[in-house]
Amino acid sequence: MKKLLTLLLSLSITAVSSVSAFCAAPSVHVSCFEGKSEIVYSGGIKNTDSPAVLIYINGNYDGNAQAVIKNGTTLVPLRVISEGLGAIVNWDGETKTVNIEKNGLDIACKTGNSFITVGDEKLETTSPSEIIKDKTYVPLRAISSALGAKVGYFDDIDEEIKLITVDEEENYTITEDEAVRIAETAYFYDFLPSVKDVIYQIRGIDATGSDKTNISDRFGLSPYIGKVTKDMGHYWYVELFDDCKTGALVDKTDGTLYPVHAFSIVRFSVSEPGDYSGWGWAYQ
Repeated sequence: MKKLLTLLLSLSITAVSSVSAFCAAPSVHVSCFEGKSEIVYSGGIKNTDSPAVLIYINGNYDGNAQAVIKNGTTLVPLRVISEGLGAIVNWDGETKTVNIEKNGLDIACKTGNSFITVGDEKLETTSPSEIIKDKTYVPLRAISSALGAKVGYFDDIDEEIKLITVDEEENYTITEDEAVRIAETAYFYDFLPSVKDVIYQIRGIDATGSDKTNISDRFGLSPYIGKVTKDMGHYWYVELFDDCKTGALVDKTDGTLYPVHAFSIVRFSVSEPGDYSGWGWAYQ
């Protein structure tokens, strides 16, 4: 165990130092214990009640997008979402109205109204906007739609994690099949050879030449499936093993891979490109 942990730590440090030039926008680590969640991300650490709600805007995890769910409607800070989608936001204190401008389109949201004004039209909302902790909150789907973005909800990766994606249309080039090939290459040709000696020492199993046809039986892992199980807007989620705990986010625009894993109280973790240390926990 000590040797495995030492190797994993070494792999992690090496990987992080070697990919410092990358922008690991989706990287986040969520730990859950006794109804509480700790979210570690590039901007710091925040603690919330479980389930933890993670919001990705155009592929970037935004720790400032604190969501509030009321009567089945997800409310979010209007400024955070709007600026995350490239809009200019101004507050009119006299009328308590938030004015938003993007690409010549004017949007107005007045506190207490159950609608927002998009140009000359009214867009009904499922809940009125309101002030929460000095911030104007508005229904997520309404403001996202007004700004030309799509919203996706994913709550089946882990019962303690709710993922929300907000994405504008992009010219995605990576197909599902390509995403699977990228993930398999990273797992079998980059990660697995790097830990084969440790696996042999601990389990007495030689990982050399291991592939998807025998890996589950040889290493006592969940069945290998290697397929896209979720379309997460900017990313394909490739599930490698049938446990929703070992996989990858693959960027649809350029194929960049972000390893995903979960272990014990770490319920959802997205690492930086090249950092495969999280995958190693399955072999301890």
